[in-house]
Amino acid sequence: MVLPALAVLLAGGAAVGLNKGSGPSSVVPARSLASSGTVYFTTFSPPTVSEVRYRYRSGSLSLGRPRLVARTPGADGLAFAPDGRLLLGGQGTGDVISVSLPGGQLQSIPSGVPGAFHVSVDPSGRAAWTSGEPGRLAKVPLDPLAPGRPVTLHGSDTAVTALAFAPDGKVLYTSSPPDGVGDIGLVDLATGTTTRLETGVVGAHGAAYDPFTNCFLVVGGDTILQLDAADPSTVVSELAEPGTQLDQVSVTGRGQAFVASNNGELLFVDYSRTGRVGDVSSKVTTRYVTADLDDVAPLVGPGAKPVPTDAPAWRTAGEASLGAEALLVAGLVAWLLRRARKGRSRATLPSWDRRRRGRRL
Repeated sequence: MVLPALAVLLAGGAAVGLNKGSGPSSVVPARSLASSGTVYFTTFSPPTVSEVRYRYRSGSLSLGRPRLVARTPGADGLAFAPDGRLLLGGQGTGDVISVSLPGGQLQSIPSGVPGAFHVSVDPSGRAAWTSGEPGRLAKVPLDPLAPGRPVTLHGSDTAVTALAFAPDGKVLYTSSPPDGVGDIGLVDLATGTTTRLETGVVGAHGAAYDPFTNCFLVVGGDTILQLDAADPSTVVSELAEPGTQLDQVSVTGRGQAFVASNNGELLFVDYSRTGRVGDVSSKVTTRYVTADLDDVAPLVGPGAKPVPTDAPAWRTAGEASLGAEALLVAGLVAWLLRRARKGRSRATLPSWDRRRRGRRL
């Protein structure tokens, strides 16, 4: 049949284009309890960025030996740019620090505000956002990487700590000092308008969007709050881990999350069975990593380490590549149509003639 074959062909062509143009990983991994990868993290004294391999299987978490990536002038929040550079908040330097991988070469970019702590990348991949703890918000262009500029906020809060982006366009903010007690709300980045949802709550420091549950996870003090992304004023679940000082959270996309505590512990929460971080069946594993542990980078979605694609070749080839692919698709479509017409002409012949035509061909 021509139509099913043509549909498959066109779907395949679209898939090629999407793969070639893909940037940071935004794919939700398969729902599996097994998980492995690399967690990038910072320390604040001395300011460094490091990495550690992890593996989670059958309810057991194992960590490799942490490896230093680079020493930096300052280090707090971190996220990846779409081109693979690691972006760090330079703390009181006011800079966003670009770290190339591999190699660890540094480049400091003025953020446009006095303090650059937590860092997030928006879904477009064209800008990074950073602020104080809490402080003024700045937008830093990424393509090309350039000095940032302050964004004036007004409304409920004029100083923020961290941002998290949902696929439907909602942008959640937190506003708290390092102790994690503060405000949570939504911000319209086009207008700078903030709308506070919660005030004076524990767990209002780091923030991330979780595609597994369609929730925001916000952390601070000893508390993790799970907020419904459709209505972030709704607390879906809550988890308290006494003795921790939680700073930032990173989700695996499989119903698991890493949470960095400034006391040196890396918490791993497996909520894949129920989708609720505070459920009694959710497994919490604590591993000491290093003194003065600060933040962890995203593992999925905007700000995660980019997945390997042929995007560089696609951009280099440009329209020529698109034209070649279009010609290929057009040629295959024409071939399928010729085959279809030949098949119809055979079907109109008597059975004996179809057999004879078949022998001749």
